[in-house]
Amino acid sequence: MVWALVDSFAAQARAGLGAPPFLHQHIGTEHDRHLVIGVCTHGDEVGPLPAAVALVRDLRSGALRFGGRLTVVLGNPEATRAGARALDSDLNRVFVDNPPDDREGRRARALKPVLETADLFVDLHQTGQPTTEAFYTLPYREQDACWARALAGARLWLTRPWGQAFSPGTCCADEFVRALGRPGLTLELSQKGLSPATERTATAIMRRLLALVDDDALGRRSIAAAAQTRPELSFLVTAHREPFGDPLRRLRPGLSNLQPVLADQRLSPADAPVVTSPVTGRLVFPTYPPRDEHGRVTGPLPGELFRVVAELAGHPRDVWG
Repeated sequence: MVWALVDSFAAQARAGLGAPPFLHQHIGTEHDRHLVIGVCTHGDEVGPLPAAVALVRDLRSGALRFGGRLTVVLGNPEATRAGARALDSDLNRVFVDNPPDDREGRRARALKPVLETADLFVDLHQTGQPTTEAFYTLPYREQDACWARALAGARLWLTRPWGQAFSPGTCCADEFVRALGRPGLTLELSQKGLSPATERTATAIMRRLLALVDDDALGRRSIAAAAQTRPELSFLVTAHREPFGDPLRRLRPGLSNLQPVLADQRLSPADAPVVTSPVTGRLVFPTYPPRDEHGRVTGPLPGELFRVVAELAGHPRDVWG
């Protein structure tokens, strides 16, 4: 199923405007705004892929219209075919000045010219473990906030002060775009994998994006006005990052994103080194790397075992200025 979707996307991209493989480009005639939508930046986060294939198909057939320029990016198709998050390095961490000389590094170099021309970039991701609901994750800035609220892709926003990186020393694709002064959003839709619910959600988000950009660019309704028609988001901030440390440390099975945790609550199984949450909040990004028969992590040790987030005490513009 996934291979067929990748092949379908690639075939339609080649049949388009001569774009490189795994980039579909559409050029409308009504305005010059450039919208970039990303899927499969992590190769195994395939849930939005069917919606991307359908979007490209409907634009090519004329069933769907968009007045500006659109690029749909299948971020890491080789990893998607392999059923892996990445092959050599994490594509969503290597949009740095000097990417590594490996497959993801070369892919980042190829994508940078596309992202450099984006007026808006929306990257659709999925979480490794189940999540109770979708959430945005990016620092707070007013122009990004308008797009996030108007898009209504989630009601929760895991945010941070402007200028604070998601992972110090790295650069995600949306961070690369925001550093150029343009809005860039990352939206975590659901647990990784194909599902009808994720396809429906991604389809609705993509089509809302086209309508919002057209309305804003053509003066029908500004994105600020569109945002006011939607409820304000709820804001979460990182209260704790747990370093991975000992490769024998592990989390008990079944932990989910956004589930409540209490201070001093044990998160490890009984037969592993004790791991607790030092604060009360909600768990995000619990990590379950592959292990050998002795329980040790195989391959590179992840930087973090989990994070805990908590509600921000006020609106970001009031808390951070």
